[in-house]
Amino acid sequence: MRPPRAPRKARPGETEFARLFFAGRYAEVVDRTFDAAVEIDEADAAFVVGALTFLGRVEDAQLCFDGLRFRGPVDPRTVTAARFFLGLAYARSGNFEQAHRHLVHHALRRRREEDPWALAVVFQGLACHRYFTGGYRAAARHALRALRAAHVARFGYVQMLANDLRGHALAQLGQYRAGVGLLERAKVHSERLGFGMNAHAIACSIAGYEAELSRAGALPRIEALLERESHDSYSKRSLLAAAAIQHALRGRRTEALRALEEADADALRVDARRAKLATLLARLHVLRWSHGIEACGDLLEQTEQLLAPGDVAFRAEVLGFEALLARAAGDGAREARAVENLHELARTHEHHRSRAMLEQLSALPEQASAFPEDELSSLLRAVVARDARVLHRLVAMGLLGPLPELLGLTPGRRITFLMSENAVLLEDHGDVQLRSSPPRWCAALLRLLASGGGSKQAIVGALWGLRSYRPERHDPLVRTTIHRLRTFLAPHGDWIFVHDAGYGCKVPLHVVGAPEALDLEAPLLEDETPDVELARVPTRTEGRGAAAPRLSPEEKVLAELEGAEAPLGVREISRALGLSQSTTLRALRGLLQDKRVVCTGRARATRYATRRDERGSRGAAG
Repeated sequence: MRPPRAPRKARPGETEFARLFFAGRYAEVVDRTFDAAVEIDEADAAFVVGALTFLGRVEDAQLCFDGLRFRGPVDPRTVTAARFFLGLAYARSGNFEQAHRHLVHHALRRRREEDPWALAVVFQGLACHRYFTGGYRAAARHALRALRAAHVARFGYVQMLANDLRGHALAQLGQYRAGVGLLERAKVHSERLGFGMNAHAIACSIAGYEAELSRAGALPRIEALLERESHDSYSKRSLLAAAAIQHALRGRRTEALRALEEADADALRVDARRAKLATLLARLHVLRWSHGIEACGDLLEQTEQLLAPGDVAFRAEVLGFEALLARAAGDGAREARAVENLHELARTHEHHRSRAMLEQLSALPEQASAFPEDELSSLLRAVVARDARVLHRLVAMGLLGPLPELLGLTPGRRITFLMSENAVLLEDHGDVQLRSSPPRWCAALLRLLASGGGSKQAIVGALWGLRSYRPERHDPLVRTTIHRLRTFLAPHGDWIFVHDAGYGCKVPLHVVGAPEALDLEAPLLEDETPDVELARVPTRTEGRGAAAPRLSPEEKVLAELEGAEAPLGVREISRALGLSQSTTLRALRGLLQDKRVVCTGRARATRYATRRDERGSRGAAG
C-alpha cells in the first residue's frame, strides 16, 4: 500500500501572510509576526520585510532580512522578494547606494533565473532602481519584462506593480495620457484582485499627476484620499506635499501649512532624507506664493544640501527655483548656469519637470510647451513674464496665489481692485480671497479710507455729495455703510478701523486697470438707499411760476439740462434739484436709454446735456 503523500509545503507568495500583504494589511502582518516576537516562517519572511518597509520601518526590515542569513539555505523566492522590498524602501528614502546593492548588484546574478515568479521580481527591482535614478525609458523596458514574466507565473501582484511603474515612467517622460491610462489599468487590476491598499496608493499617484497639471477637481480628490486610512506612509507624504502646493496655488496658505506640518511630522518619524526633501520642495512653493521668490533663498539652500546628485526627480525643481531666485536678484550668471543644467537634465533624462521649469523660464525654443496636457506651466510662464493677459484665466481657474507675482507685487497684505474682472482681491501673505461684483461705492470709499482722509464729513461728501455734515442725521448712514464694507471684506473686516476723526484702512489699496475707471460719483446703494434730503435749492423751472405741476425725476432732470447754459455733472444736477445722486443717476440713465440726453467725458468728468444743446454747441464750434 502506497503511503499517503505529504502535503506540499507552501512557497513564498502562497501563504496567509502573503495574501494579507497583497491586500495591503501591512500592520496586521507586522503585529502577528515581527512585533509578536514569534519565529517567522521562511515562506513569510519576505512579506514581513515588505510590510515593515511600507510602514516606514526600514531599520526593522533590514534586521528581519539579516535574520535570514542564520537559517541556512533559503528559497530563492524569499531572498529575491525580500531584497526587492528592502531595495525599494532604500530607493524611496533616497539611499541609492543601498538600493543599488539590493535591486541591481544581486539582481544581475539572477537574470537567468528559471523561475518566472522570481524573474518577475528581479526585473521589477531593476525597473524601480532605474526609475528613482531618472532612467525612465529603461524603467519602462524593465517593467515590461517584469510584466511578461509575471504573466507566465500568474503572479498578479507583480503584474499590477509593473503596470503601475510603467505608468509612472511614461508620465515622467511627458506621455501623460498613456501613463495615467496604465495607472488606471493597474488600479482596476488591484481592485479585481482584492489589493485594496495598492489601489488606494495608485489613486493617490493619479491625483498627484492631475494636481501637477491643475486639472479641475484634482484638489478635492486629494483631500478625499487623505481622509481615507492609508498604510503606505510614502503615498501619504506625497499626497500631503501635493495638497500643500495646490492650496498655495489657490491662495490658501494656512491650509497649505497645515498639510506641510502633517507631512513634516511623518518625515521626521521615518527619518528619511528624501521624505524631508519632498516637504522642503513643497514648502518652497508655498513660500513663493506667500512671501515672494526673493524670500526663498535660505530654504533653497537647505534643500540643496539634502539633494543627492542622482535624485533627478527633485533636482529639476531645485534648479528651477535657483534660476527664478537668480533672476529676481539680477544674477545673470547664476541663472544661466541653472538653465544650462536644466537643459542637460531634459536632454539626458527626458524628464518632464525639467522641461516644465524651462517653460516657466521661457527657455524652450519658440515657447514650446513641456507637454500638451500641461496648462499650468504655460500659465506660470506668463506669471514670470508679467503677462497680464492670463489674469482672467487664473481667476477663472481659482489660481489666486500667483496673482501678486503676475501683477509685479511682492505678496503681502493689501486690497486689490481688478477692474477688468469686476472683482476685489483680499490678500494676506498667501491667503487670498476673491470678492466678485463689489458694490459701486466700494472703490471710492476704500480709496478715501486708505488715503487717510476718511473723516465722516469727507465720506458724506464723497459718497452722497452733501455740502454739510450733520452728525445727528448722517452718522447712522455712515455707520451702516462702514458695517457693510466690513462685511464685504470678511474675514478681514478688522482692516477698517475707527479713529478720532472718522475711519481708516490698515492696508494699502491697489487698482489694476485704468484709475479713471473708478466711479467716484457712484451712489452708495443705487436701488436700496432712500434719498438723502439736502438743503432745498429752488430749481430754475420752479422759479418761473408758482403753479408748476408735480414732475417726475426724469422730467426735472431734463428741464434742468434744458435750462442750463453748459453741460452739467451728476453732483451739480442733484444739488440744483434737491435730489440724491442715486435718484439723479437713475433718471439720467433712463434719459440716455431714451436718447433724450447725451453724455461726454468719464468718471468725475462726465457731463450731461440735451441733444439740442449738443447740436447747438457743435454749430457754434463750426
